[in-house]
Amino acid sequence: MLYINDPLVSIVIPCLNRAHYLAPTIDSILQQDYSYVECIVVDGGSTDETLDILKSYGNRITWISEPDNGHADAINKGWRKGKGDIITWLNADDMYVVPDAVSQVVEFLKNNPQVDVVYGDYTGISRTGKITSGLLKPREWDLEYAVKYCIPIILQPSSFIRRSIVEKAGWLDENDDHWLWLRIGLVGKIKYAPIHIAHVRRDIGLRMEQYISESKVVLTRKFFEQPGLSAPFNEKKFKKRAISNAYVIAAIGIWSGSRKLFLSLKYLFKALSADILNSFHAVKTYLAYFIFYLFPVTWQEKIRGKRWRGIQGIAGGSKRE
Repeated sequence: MLYINDPLVSIVIPCLNRAHYLAPTIDSILQQDYSYVECIVVDGGSTDETLDILKSYGNRITWISEPDNGHADAINKGWRKGKGDIITWLNADDMYVVPDAVSQVVEFLKNNPQVDVVYGDYTGISRTGKITSGLLKPREWDLEYAVKYCIPIILQPSSFIRRSIVEKAGWLDENDDHWLWLRIGLVGKIKYAPIHIAHVRRDIGLRMEQYISESKVVLTRKFFEQPGLSAPFNEKKFKKRAISNAYVIAAIGIWSGSRKLFLSLKYLFKALSADILNSFHAVKTYLAYFIFYLFPVTWQEKIRGKRWRGIQGIAGGSKRE
């Protein structure tokens, strides 16, 4: 049941030449049983059938198509165009659980007014939309863990954000959503909710690119450059360990996304140089994921669902579809 004071939810879809995935993504928003949703598609100037698809929805969605400065710029443009007090984005190959993902999220936020970001569970889907995993449950939010191990914890398609906290912490930038969660974690409250929110497409062509992997080191260093950090973030030992682990994540991401073994190992050695006392963890983690990414994607999803709760975010960064 909807009430007059129910908040508007603005969902932005950034896209670029993803016509073959776009319609199911839009449909998963329009088929929600929560009516106060606006779907805003920000297209970067697609040359495939994207515009025909967007036009086919008439006034059911809002869309713009023009050159932009990439993924973050498109999302920020959509957020500023939207009117919702609750905002998020859904990449043009992922989908929401129909029909009640949004209504459950809104109910949670209404019952927990102190929460600024809520995130939940998800399942993996294949290129054709087939579910490839059981329900994947991320760990509870922990800023110290997220910084120390350079793991965002939150898988973005399963997250919703209050506009007020983005206006306070800053908009999305090119350092991907991980940097947004870290900034919000310093000034707001992030909470996990046991809600099945999204279906996330797993495709070898959509994995983390090299530049996203390398950005993990950049954003970790950037985090420690912020003024006024409190313990443990202002401690030299903690910083060394976090930067070392960021290099480990970069090494894993380069291997999973590009199979550039030499470059991947180069980043692993940088991890050891950054903090020699982290050597056992760095090598053990790298080898585990090195083997993991040799498995077929369907096997990876099964392992994710059963054992590896910490794997979320390691091979997934912001995507510009």
